Amino acid sequence: MLVAVVVAVAAGCGGGGGDGPVDALPVDAVDAAIDAPPGPTAADLFDEAQIRTLDLTVAAADWDWLNANPLLEQYVPADLSWNGVTVARLGVRYKGSVGSLRLCFDAQGNRRCPKLSMKLDFDEYVADQRFVGLEHLNLHAMMRDASAMKERIVYGLYRGAGVAAPRAAHARVRVNGADLGLFILVEAIDREFVQDHFRAIDGSGGGNLYKEVWPEHAGPAPYVAALETNATAPNVDRMVRFAAALAATTPATFRATAAAWLDLPTLVSFLAVDRLVDNWDGFVGWYCASATGGTCANHNYYWYEEPGRDRLWLVPWDVDNTMQVPSPIRTSYGMPDWNASPTDCARRSIFLGYFGRPPACDRLTALMAQVLWTDYQARTAELLAGPAGPGVLEAQIDALAAQLAPEVATDGFGPSMTDWQAAVAKLRRDVTTLRARVAP
Repeated sequence: MLVAVVVAVAAGCGGGGGDGPVDALPVDAVDAAIDAPPGPTAADLFDEAQIRTLDLTVAAADWDWLNANPLLEQYVPADLSWNGVTVARLGVRYKGSVGSLRLCFDAQGNRRCPKLSMKLDFDEYVADQRFVGLEHLNLHAMMRDASAMKERIVYGLYRGAGVAAPRAAHARVRVNGADLGLFILVEAIDREFVQDHFRAIDGSGGGNLYKEVWPEHAGPAPYVAALETNATAPNVDRMVRFAAALAATTPATFRATAAAWLDLPTLVSFLAVDRLVDNWDGFVGWYCASATGGTCANHNYYWYEEPGRDRLWLVPWDVDNTMQVPSPIRTSYGMPDWNASPTDCARRSIFLGYFGRPPACDRLTALMAQVLWTDYQARTAELLAGPAGPGVLEAQIDALAAQLAPEVATDGFGPSMTDWQAAVAKLRRDVTTLRARVAP
């Protein structure tokens, strides 16, 4: 606020650019401006106690183009207003790739989903522009979750277990004054995220952030391609050495090797939450384009690499395919759980033309299941006695249902009230099954 006052004084209604004194603001006005509370912050935006309203303004021609070409996932300019804060010329586009975007269109390109997820990039057109300190913001349409609450619950469980994970909160979104209904705001994993979440750990939050690259490659190219930060002068030597250390380890040496590179309690907490919510589409989901040749890859995670020491942190992402009972990947396609030793590593035909590989065919996953299983069971027992215990998740679901009911009732693009209530009731029943599946 002091900067704003100084600018106002310097540009005030003085003598038209001459050398005379500039008219000053009254002292009381200056003091009031200095003492005024700061504007909204990211913590305010992600305050789960409120349903906020975001207003986007997009030129009619750009909005029409975006809706005619949603699968291109290209930005158009927009302005955003919320709670007295306005950001001009940010980028907005539809998002979701295969899972939550392409499935919203049939083979002829006809749109089947009344709402589509969007991504906001605040410095797409204005360098280093931020919105309440954020570089990006995701607006998720929740079209695969009729309860409209799984992402908030799941990310909250990760964070409650000590794992760095995105913040999430609900909002109404309007474009050019038209109400698009209820969305969930999800914090993007980017430069601002790692600075906010890892600065206290490594002093800067300025290390490498990698998207969806597993430490199984001997050379640097895959890691460079996966960089989300520091890409202009890439140095991925630490990740290459991490992969080499994992390749050389054995069950007898794995714990020591992993402890040298990873914070084991946090990693075990990640594993415990991940399996509790049955995140089959996360790091344990290995997808292959072919039944025989070619590579397989997992997705929906990030690695953060500290800049000053050999330490990496696994960060969860895109948890819309969680808390599903029965599990589609195991029930429909016979894929074993990540802790189960597969009888073979043959690829299974799964969905959308893809093939799946059993998770434990991956060396790191198999070693975690084998060597860290006792740690995992102990951490799971703690979760089941605490934030995920009987009645605790149910109470959270009930509180969310009370908060969301008025929004669902007035959302013309979401599930009907009957369908939403049924989905909430099912989720409330399903948490019992999810707990029972992982109970030590």
